[in-house]
Amino acid sequence: MNKQLWMDAAKKAGLEQFEIYEQRHTSTSINVYEQKVDSFSISDCDGIAMRGIYQGKMGNCFLEEVDDAQIDDVLDQIKQNASIITAEDKVMILAPAESYPTIQKHKNTLLETENSLKIQKLKELEETVKQMDSRIAQVMTTTYEESVAVRSIVNTKGMDLCDSDSCSIVYVEVLAKDGEDTKSAFDWLYIKDLEALDIPAFAHKLCDKVINKLHADTIESGNYPLLMEKSAMTSLFSALAGLFDGENAFKGISILKDKLNEAIFDAKISVIDDPLMEDGINSASFDDEGTACYTKTVVDKGILKTYLHNSKSAELMQTTSTGNGFKGGYGGPVGISPTNFYIKNGMASYEEMIKTMKKGVIVTNLNGLHAGLNPVSTEFSLQSEGFYVEDGVIVKPINLFTISGNFLDMMKHIKMVGNDCKMGMSGVGTPSILFETIAVSGK
Repeated sequence: MNKQLWMDAAKKAGLEQFEIYEQRHTSTSINVYEQKVDSFSISDCDGIAMRGIYQGKMGNCFLEEVDDAQIDDVLDQIKQNASIITAEDKVMILAPAESYPTIQKHKNTLLETENSLKIQKLKELEETVKQMDSRIAQVMTTTYEESVAVRSIVNTKGMDLCDSDSCSIVYVEVLAKDGEDTKSAFDWLYIKDLEALDIPAFAHKLCDKVINKLHADTIESGNYPLLMEKSAMTSLFSALAGLFDGENAFKGISILKDKLNEAIFDAKISVIDDPLMEDGINSASFDDEGTACYTKTVVDKGILKTYLHNSKSAELMQTTSTGNGFKGGYGGPVGISPTNFYIKNGMASYEEMIKTMKKGVIVTNLNGLHAGLNPVSTEFSLQSEGFYVEDGVIVKPINLFTISGNFLDMMKHIKMVGNDCKMGMSGVGTPSILFETIAVSGK
């Protein structure tokens, strides 16, 4: 594809501005079950989104395969699509920024590693997990996922950008059984090199996680101090990331509308959006509109300092884009998404927070976030599992209980913030957080 040829043709066709967005994605998935390769797949997906401004309206066209012989047909389609639009929304194609940041990335040597060696490691991992404890009844899945993404933006305003990123992850799910009681658990790890996978340590951590869940009890209903373990806290925070969406705030869909420079959380909480994070899962030097990305403090010691914006929401709120204009796929519209989005670590260790609890609840897993959480009001009622604590010691695993409350209210009543933040698979992360109290419905 000769992109300059397309740029020249777009001008001749009467388009005021024209842009080509290209996305290429290659992925490999390997799953081992009972020492055999249960599945092995490689996928390669290319997509091109073209858009142009014609008579003040934006027309779009999406293609998986492009040939220069299609130029006239595609440009005609863009003009026709633009002509149908009656909305008076302002449309724009951006000029390049003066400069773009550089992101530090360690080389992903797994892209050059033979698949046979990856399979060998998966088999070793599966066997190590299985032999770790007699109560491990089954290793349900041992998976390696690898992806490489390349994107580029070229337009008639002089933008010519390209970047690439890769990600490799190991994922294991296990089933434990003791008597009639069974429990499952999973864990995962981002890696850039096979040597980074400490199999005994990974297996030990996962097996402890699932075995500690066996023979869970329930607890009496009441109000308890709550320690939200980092993975559960990350799930909840991730589900509410839309609170910080600038367009949602403008439309009143976010409860944080008109809350800039006001205290929305406890002063112990600061929230960062860091697209420049070294080896971050969502690190990027530019967003899908070509706006330069930068690290920003969204919440500073409890104070809301900024919303996240693409060019559209920035225009609506008379501010500038924060470089958070991203697509869900090459054919999707430009929305607003955080990058590497996290709550900053506090000072306390997980163990130190437990020791401060006289009678309290630890939540390690939340179920039903799709149904039990209102993303607008932040009210929630969620079935949970975790542990019961007395006098600073974990007494027993617990399940079949529900925690209820309001996220914004809860985030204003924090005792301690942990120092154990781990980024989740979606690029959102939080440390464990000890809250003053939560309503628990048990027996």
